[in-house]
Amino acid sequence: MAERTIHLDKEIFDLVKSGRKKFEVRLGSKEINEGDKLIIIQRDESGNPTSNKIIKKAGYIETTKKLHYWTKEDINKFGLKIIQLE
Repeated sequence: MAERTIHLDKEIFDLVKSGRKKFEVRLGSKEINEGDKLIIIQRDESGNPTSNKIIKKAGYIETTKKLHYWTKEDINKFGLKIIQLE
């Protein structure tokens, strides 16, 4: 398992820290695999990292590029929703 770093703005960081937000949407440009240790670092208003951090483990990961359920036109018209399952 690898260690990966994610930076979040304070508002989103606080939601993750409280346990309310249990998902993250990321561009697929960086490799993150199931089981990786995620070091989540809060960013300040200027985008600089602060000393606040949370450590989480990556669970199930779905790469949306593999999904072919919707047309590009529908995605452009409606967008996608990321739904947290509880």
